[in-house]
Amino acid sequence: MFRFGRTAEAMEPPLLTGYAPTLSLQGLQLGVDNLRHDVHLSRGFVEKARLHLSRLIAQHGNVDGLLAAEAPQESLPSYLGRNADPRIVPRPEPMELKPLLAELHLEALNRAKTAENLAVDTLARAAILKFLRVELTAQFAQMVERCRMLLRNYEDVRHEKALDYRERVSSFQVLKKIIMRKAGQELFHTLREIERETLSRTRRSLFGGRSETAYKIFLNPLIFSEDGRDDYLNAQHYFMFGNFDRDPDRFPHIRRIVCDFLRSLNLGAEANDEYTLDRWLNVPDNAQELVGDGSEDDSTPQKRSQKTRLQLWLEILEREEVMSHIVAGYEVLPLLPEYAPRINAQQLKNALIFKEERSRVERLIEEHGRISGARLSAAVERVENCYGEERAKVAVRFLRDFLRYHRDFRRLGALNAAMDSANLIGNEKMRELSAMNSTLYEFLLRDEHVPAEDKIIRHVVLKADVRDSSRLTRSLL
Repeated sequence: MFRFGRTAEAMEPPLLTGYAPTLSLQGLQLGVDNLRHDVHLSRGFVEKARLHLSRLIAQHGNVDGLLAAEAPQESLPSYLGRNADPRIVPRPEPMELKPLLAELHLEALNRAKTAENLAVDTLARAAILKFLRVELTAQFAQMVERCRMLLRNYEDVRHEKALDYRERVSSFQVLKKIIMRKAGQELFHTLREIERETLSRTRRSLFGGRSETAYKIFLNPLIFSEDGRDDYLNAQHYFMFGNFDRDPDRFPHIRRIVCDFLRSLNLGAEANDEYTLDRWLNVPDNAQELVGDGSEDDSTPQKRSQKTRLQLWLEILEREEVMSHIVAGYEVLPLLPEYAPRINAQQLKNALIFKEERSRVERLIEEHGRISGARLSAAVERVENCYGEERAKVAVRFLRDFLRYHRDFRRLGALNAAMDSANLIGNEKMRELSAMNSTLYEFLLRDEHVPAEDKIIRHVVLKADVRDSSRLTRSLL
């Protein structure tokens, strides 16, 4: 009775902080279209990166062995020339892209230091990411075309090898989203290692500690996703939100619930301002300030307030009938490696909640024959038996993961805006035109730099009326 009486105390207001992700490109010249910034990336980097991305997609798509039957000359990078012997050309391994990316990023940092404007490096980072994104899609399309060309040689052949090739190419096309996600995540891990091992230290030595928060935008697990709403990626790093209109755990619906929760805490007029709410949702540490860690400790007024707010947060989730979906969203993660992609991830999550969906999934498991339903049954039991303190800790974890996802989703929007401002110049005439206008930002590898030439910025004609001036004029002409 005394314990419950404490909840009547006035809650201490939480000290929430706000954050709005932005990338500044101020002080940079607009390009020839007067809308975007013209960027030209190193030809050597572009050629090697394309070859690397092609091999990466083939590797994750399980068609690398199939494409080995192609003529080697077709995969030679253009910078080697037409007369290069394919037998002695070294094939780049996946790790070869890491030093190449590191060198190009370091050259961009040095150029930013010369210009005394960190926005030059920000533009380079955005342009490189834009190139990698575009090339991932382009290389997948080219890989599909190469596979189709290869299959034409086996159109009328029905032996075992031809059937295997057709099955592998068909699977490659069906699994496009998974292949692109795996390739993108490998690139993300490479970029994160470069930042941790080299770039952050060099940037601090050149520019100090400023703008470090902005550079976290480039370390976002969502940077290679189409719209930041990949089920597998979200389940691995955040929470797998629902996709269907009937799902109560869709991201827009959850965001509304969290905003209603914040408004119910009497945080003043700021809680009614959509911009302020959005800034609060971008700080994962606010979850700790709001609801604590879910423990039973109530020894201080702050902890008692956090416990009261946690109870309110849990009541709102139960009232919105979303809590069971949240528990299932966490329990489905260990099941994905065994059951997906044979069973849709959302269908698998719903099977942990609804009996009808569970029956469908169990039939699919029986039809497949190679996978067991034991882990599914164990997960269903854990979802049904999640009560009390354990359920409260799941609610705490979900609030923190939601704020992390909201922050990274907004960071993805800021990065997309910066990439839209970068105009990747691939045409040589456009590159020359932008260079003549002094609006080109060119980022080259170390061995591609040429000695700088003095440019004529203005001229003047001197004419003197002296003896033999007509003859001198003709000689000058």
